[in-house]
Amino acid sequence: MGDEPLTTERAYWVAWAQAKGMGPVLLKRLHSHFGSLATAWQAEESALLEVEGIGLLLAAQMSEHRQRTNPDDVLSHHEEQGANFWTPADPDYPALLYEITDPPPLLYYKGRTELAQAVQTMPSVAMVGTREPSAYGQRWTRRIVQQLASHDVIVVSGLASGIDRYAHSQALDSKGLTIAVLGTGVDHSYPWENRALQARIAKEGLLLSEHPNNTPPDRTHFPRRNRIIAGLSRATVVTEAPLRSGALITARLANDYGREVYALPGSLDSPSSLGCLDLIRQGAQMIWDDTTLIRDLGQIPQLDAPPLSAQSATALTAPKSANPQVLPVPTAAPADLPSDLATVLAAVTTAPITLDYLVQTLNRPTGDILSSLLHLELEGLVTQTPPGSHRYQRC
Repeated sequence: MGDEPLTTERAYWVAWAQAKGMGPVLLKRLHSHFGSLATAWQAEESALLEVEGIGLLLAAQMSEHRQRTNPDDVLSHHEEQGANFWTPADPDYPALLYEITDPPPLLYYKGRTELAQAVQTMPSVAMVGTREPSAYGQRWTRRIVQQLASHDVIVVSGLASGIDRYAHSQALDSKGLTIAVLGTGVDHSYPWENRALQARIAKEGLLLSEHPNNTPPDRTHFPRRNRIIAGLSRATVVTEAPLRSGALITARLANDYGREVYALPGSLDSPSSLGCLDLIRQGAQMIWDDTTLIRDLGQIPQLDAPPLSAQSATALTAPKSANPQVLPVPTAAPADLPSDLATVLAAVTTAPITLDYLVQTLNRPTGDILSSLLHLELEGLVTQTPPGSHRYQRC
C-alpha cells in the first residue's frame, strides 16, 4: 500500500498504531487520504487537519508522537517480542478484512497462514450464536457447518463456548477449513475448556487476534473482536441467540459492512431463538435447510483478488465441489477512454467491489477515484449496486 519498501511502510503502521487517539477508523482514513502512512508521517500538521476526525488537539498530539518516535525502532522492538503479526502493508493481510471501516492495524496469527489469503478466493462464512445453545442449536450448527466444509467454505467464528465451539469442531471433524478470531492473544486460551480445540485449530486452521501475545481476556475485547469475524466473512449466520447476545453485534456489523446476514428460525417459546427471529423480522435471510447457504453462496458476488499460488491452493485442500467458482473477467476498456479513467475501469469487475477496495488497490486519493467513477457511470460503463452504496461493478 504505497511506493515505500514493504518493511518501511510496515514500520509506519506499527508506529502510528501506538499514537494516542489513533484508532482503527482514523488510521484507515489517514492511509486513504495520504496514500501511505509513510507519507502521512512526513505531512505538515496543517495537512493532518484535512483528514476527517482529526482536530487541532489530535493533530498536535500526532505531531508530538512523530517527534519522539522512530518507526524502525518501534518495529524492531515489536518484532523482538517474538509474536507473528501482519499489518495492512503486508501481502498476507486479508484484503477482505481491510475493506471494513475499522480494520485492525496489527493482526497477530498462529497456524496455517495461507487461510488469510484464501478468504479472497474461497467463500467464508461466520457461524455465531449463544454460549448456551439448546440441542436444536447444536444440531443445526453442526449440520450447516458439515455442508459448508464439504463445499470448501471457510468457517469463521470466535472460539467462545457454545455455538462457536460446535462450529469450529465440526469444521475440523469434517476435514474443512476454519479461522478462529480471539479476544485474547493467540497464545492465551479462553475459555480454558477450549484449550485443546484451540491447539487443534493452531495446527489445522488459523488463529487470529488484534491483541499481542500474553493478552488476557477483557470484557471490552470481545465485542470488538466481532467486527473482525464479520469482516473476514462474506456472510454471517446466527444459529441461535437471545435478544441480548454478542452474536447480534456480529450480525449488525456484517450488515453495516455490506455482507449477507442469515438467521436460523426457532420456536417463539424459546428465549434462545428470539434474537434470530428478530433478525429475520429486520430483514435477515432465513435458513430453510442445511443447503440454503450452499445455494446462495453461488449468488453472493466474489471479490476480485489475486488467486492463491498453486502451492498454497494445493496445501489448503483438493476441491470437493464439481462446480468451482470462477472469478469474473472484465471486458476491455473502450479505445478512446482517457488513461486515468481506463485505470479505474480496469480495477472494476462484473462482481461488485467497494470504493475502499479501489482506493487501496489503485493507491490514489478517494476524491480522484470518485470523480473517475462518476464519469464512468455517465458513460454507462460502471454502475453502483445498489444505488448510493459505493459498491461498483461493470455494466
